[in-house]
Amino acid sequence: MPQSELNVKPLSVNYHFTRQCNYNCGFCFHTAKTSFVLPLEQAKRGLELLKEKGMEKINFSGGEPFIVKRGDFVGELCRFCKIDLALPSVTIVSNGSLVTEKWFEKYGKYLDILAISCDSFNPDVNETIGRQQGNKNHLQSLRQVREWCYQYKIAFKINTVVNTYNQEEDMTEPIQELNPCRWKVFQCLLIGGENAGSEALRHAESFVVSDDDFKNFLIRHKSVSCLVPESNDFMRNSYLILDEYMRFLDCTKGNKDPSKSILDVGVDNALLFSGFDEKMFFKRGGKYVWSKADLRLEW
Repeated sequence: MPQSELNVKPLSVNYHFTRQCNYNCGFCFHTAKTSFVLPLEQAKRGLELLKEKGMEKINFSGGEPFIVKRGDFVGELCRFCKIDLALPSVTIVSNGSLVTEKWFEKYGKYLDILAISCDSFNPDVNETIGRQQGNKNHLQSLRQVREWCYQYKIAFKINTVVNTYNQEEDMTEPIQELNPCRWKVFQCLLIGGENAGSEALRHAESFVVSDDDFKNFLIRHKSVSCLVPESNDFMRNSYLILDEYMRFLDCTKGNKDPSKSILDVGVDNALLFSGFDEKMFFKRGGKYVWSKADLRLEW
């Protein structure tokens, strides 16, 4: 049944406004197929349309969000969403390498949660995966961003993709030391045209782990209270993903099939082609305490 007939609201939206990134992760599922970024005012218009249809949480992702205008683009979007749209939750997913304290000083007050991707606490494994740039120390960046989040009162989150290179690692101690509000643990997912297939920029087949291997990773970390697991079944269709043109991406057939842009056809029409599974969104815990005002964290 079409999503509009089910009265689906775009409660939580992931806006991948850029595909460009300074890292080269081998399993990346949203690759640098274009360099396009919408003009700021058009992006704001699209976000306003989503708010009118019920959006409460926006997550900015990429690519690497801080690569565009040295973070000012995503910073201005955060300001707009928190002040003009009064969204309860504004979040970013980043690799952390381009984040600066100057950004926190200017835009931190408009951000609820900053998630940093970290797949290993072994530098050699990060290098093998491609989660680094030149001589930049990914783990040093992670810890520095954690300190800035504490200092500027932003909830800190970690995202990890379980793959063949980290599946045997025990991350319990460093995760508990960093103490994120959430540790999202994903099973490596293949998406045609992105990290699998002849037209893909990445070929992640060698990174994929079995369901049993993923479960074993979760069992090893069962003592970590902030762990939030997401298997392929939970992840595939339970996200509303907007690409750089503000098109919803339908992953139900194993690829990312785009709708028309919400700027051209409106949110309701575009949602018909999103492939969004709202029941799975709620089943995987997609709605959680996502405003820092409600998290009651000890700074």
